[in-house]
Amino acid sequence: MIDGRPCLMRLKTRLHAAGRDERGAVAVQFAFLALPLAILSFGLLDMNRASLQRRQLQDALDAATLIAARSTAVTDPALDTVGDAAFLAETTGLGISLTGANSTFAAGSDNKVIGTVTVSIKPIITNLWTQSDMTVRATSEVVRSVNKLEVALVLDNTGSMASNLGSGGTKINALIDASKDLVDTLYAAAARASETDAVKIAVVPFSMTVNIGTSNASANWLSPTLPSAYGVDVFATPQNRFTLHTQTGTSWAGCVESRPDPYDIADTAPSTAIPASLFVPYFAPDEPDSKSVTYTSGGWTYFYSANNNWITNDQSSSGDWFIRQGEVAKYATSNKSKVTSGAKTTTTSGPNDGCGITSVLRMTNVRTSSGASTVKDKLDQMVATGNTNVAMGTVWGWHMVSPNAPFADGSAYGTRNVSKVLVLLTDGDNVMSETSDPNDSTYSGYGYVWQKRLKNASNVALDVGASGTERRDAMDSRQTKTCAAAKAKGVIIYAIGVGVSTHSKTVLQGCATSADKYYDVTDSAQLSAVFNTIAGSIQNLRIAK
Repeated sequence: MIDGRPCLMRLKTRLHAAGRDERGAVAVQFAFLALPLAILSFGLLDMNRASLQRRQLQDALDAATLIAARSTAVTDPALDTVGDAAFLAETTGLGISLTGANSTFAAGSDNKVIGTVTVSIKPIITNLWTQSDMTVRATSEVVRSVNKLEVALVLDNTGSMASNLGSGGTKINALIDASKDLVDTLYAAAARASETDAVKIAVVPFSMTVNIGTSNASANWLSPTLPSAYGVDVFATPQNRFTLHTQTGTSWAGCVESRPDPYDIADTAPSTAIPASLFVPYFAPDEPDSKSVTYTSGGWTYFYSANNNWITNDQSSSGDWFIRQGEVAKYATSNKSKVTSGAKTTTTSGPNDGCGITSVLRMTNVRTSSGASTVKDKLDQMVATGNTNVAMGTVWGWHMVSPNAPFADGSAYGTRNVSKVLVLLTDGDNVMSETSDPNDSTYSGYGYVWQKRLKNASNVALDVGASGTERRDAMDSRQTKTCAAAKAKGVIIYAIGVGVSTHSKTVLQGCATSADKYYDVTDSAQLSAVFNTIAGSIQNLRIAK
């Protein structure tokens, strides 16, 4: 009998072996999965490349945006130029293959600079069946540290500004238009700022004096009488100038006289404890009647002719010019009818002779359109009249941005992120007129020359007989010292000479903070471009370095 069990056992073993042999199935499954796995693997590679390049682009964009924010660029085109160049430099050498790169840099709200970049990357796998690129985007924002601006426009309003210079029409009209454009530019900068008081502007028209406005008549820093420290008085005893106005039926037009040395070149706060530091209302005295005082020359007798005779009957019978000029009786109320009508209604004669200029405007916030309009309205009121006293205009421009009285509108010196700026413009030499009478001068912010209130570079007071050149040089010295003192306190000065002499150009260049802040104008048509340049430069001062 044959035993069949061994055969059964061998069959069972083969069946088990056949059941364990999976090589064919695996091969089939792998064949089906190979393509999706390859696509997934290369797709992940594309994604990794995109992620890496996005990180690299973000780093480069952050650096470029920071560079743009730290630059002095203000407008979007200027920011874009700086940012694009910086972005290109940052991506060079990174091995990034870019196509269709597009970066932009622009100013945002709240002092931000915003950089954006959109980059197209050529993929590895998807490019096999499509020509579409992968898009990678990045955005960066940097908040600028900016300075607040306190600006005073110190503008020559003398009679010569009414004349033409070149093709641009009258200098005063060109100045008004150019100044208003500057205000518009700074208003736009203020409107973009996050601070509510980013830009403040003051206006200081000047000629032979400065008009501070009649609203200050009762200020405690304004002395109605001339302190003895000012120098020799016209009157034998101090007279209340407001009282003289009242008695003669005239009124104070708002001008003041220059303080005596050293206060005329400083922003020292006025104090009743120091009378010389107080300001004094302008008062041009009545000069002797014509044919009342004579002099002899070459054997002939001549009458002096007064420049500002506004009371028609002197009470004194003295033949001495200064006695007749300084008598108080003629200002009595009983003599009011003898006061000329011009003295009561104009600033071309009378106690306000020489005070025809527009009053100053204290620092005004130009964040709003109404603030900007207030400044521009003041500029529109400017008129050309009188002689030139740049030193007095400069010191009052300084008073506008100073933290000290009389106005104390400025931030404290040294306040972080605050820039104080003067824009100083004049079209001529400093002048204290010479006359052929005993006063030897017309009345001005320095009084008469014989009052010895104007000192030269050696600190010696001028007197009768000083030449026109000596007077000019003395006023130049006061101007130079004022500019130096203001700059020492951190005030930035832009100086503009409009058709000025070589001499005045040198003085103005010395006033300017640096050589690039002096502008020489030879045609009034150039004023617009000059003020636009200055406006851009002032805007740049808002960028904290």
